Amino acid sequence: MKKNKLCIFFSMLIAITFSACEADDPMASEQYRKEIYIVGAYNNVLSFDLPYGENQDAFISLAVSGTLKIDRDVNITLKHDDDIISWYNDKYMLDAPVKYQQLEPGAIHIPSWTTTIKAGDIYAHLPFTVSSTGLHCDSLYAVTFAIESVSDYMRSGQDTTLILTLNLTNEFSGVYQMEAAKTTLVEDEEGQWSEIGLPVPVVTLRTLTAISADTVRFFHEKEKETLSEYSNSWNPGEDYFNAINNFCIQFGKVAGTNTFTVEPWGVMDIIDGEAIFSNNIFTFWYDYMQGTTRYRMKGTFRK
Repeated sequence: MKKNKLCIFFSMLIAITFSACEADDPMASEQYRKEIYIVGAYNNVLSFDLPYGENQDAFISLAVSGTLKIDRDVNITLKHDDDIISWYNDKYMLDAPVKYQQLEPGAIHIPSWTTTIKAGDIYAHLPFTVSSTGLHCDSLYAVTFAIESVSDYMRSGQDTTLILTLNLTNEFSGVYQMEAAKTTLVEDEEGQWSEIGLPVPVVTLRTLTAISADTVRFFHEKEKETLSEYSNSWNPGEDYFNAINNFCIQFGKVAGTNTFTVEPWGVMDIIDGEAIFSNNIFTFWYDYMQGTTRYRMKGTFRK
C-alpha cells in the first residue's frame, strides 16, 4: 500500500513539473503600452553640451517604451513648439535673472524633421547643426521640439515636448582644481616689482566658462561663482552679475600657440599676466591692483 502511494506521489510531481514547464513566460509578451517619446522630456528641459564654432553637431533622441523591441519601423515627425518657452518661463522662471530664449532660426539647421526607430531598435536620433559663434555665455539659448505624428503605436501622453538648452563649451572649459599663492608686491627705486612677505595659499575648485572657441572666464581667488551662492542676498541676480563684472578674469588663446593672455572680463584691474596650457593644466600668473596695493596670483588650474 505504501509503495502504491509513493508511486502516485511521484506521478503527481512529474505532472506538476511538466505543467510548470509548459506555462507561458510572462516576459514573452509586451507588458506595457508602447508609446513614442522624446528622451529627457519628462522634466521639459534637457541640457546639451555644444562647442563654440560653426555648424556644430547636435541631436535629440526619440525612444519607444515597452518590454519588447519593436518588430517594424516607426517613422516620427517633429516640429518646433516655441510656445513652451514662454509657458516654462512663466511657470518656473519668474524670479530668474536670465530666462530661456529661442535660438535664432538662422543659427540652426535641421536637415529633416523626420526620423525612424528601426525594427529591433529602441532609440533613434534627430540630428541637426548649430552655429554657436557669437552666442553669449550668460544667456540661456533653447531649441524646442515636439512630436507631431508617428506612423505606428502612439505618442506618449506627456514626454512629447522638449526645451533643449545649449551648454556652450570649448576644449579648455570645465571644472579645475586651483592651487595658487597670493603675494604682495612692492616697487623699488628702479621701478621693478618684487614679492614681499609670506605667500597666502589659495586652493579651491574653479569653473572655467567658455566664452568663445578659445577663451575662458573664471572668478578671481575664492569669490562666489554660482548664482545659488547669492540666494541669501536681497537681489541674487543683480549681485551675481555684479560679481561677474567685478571679479571675473579671462584667459584668451594666442593663435598658433599654447599661451594665453590674462585680461579682465569687466572692471577688475589686471596689470599683467600670462597662462600656458599643457596636458589639461593651466600654469598662470597675473598681477592686479586692489586699492593702492599690487598683488600677484601665481599657480595652476588642474582639470
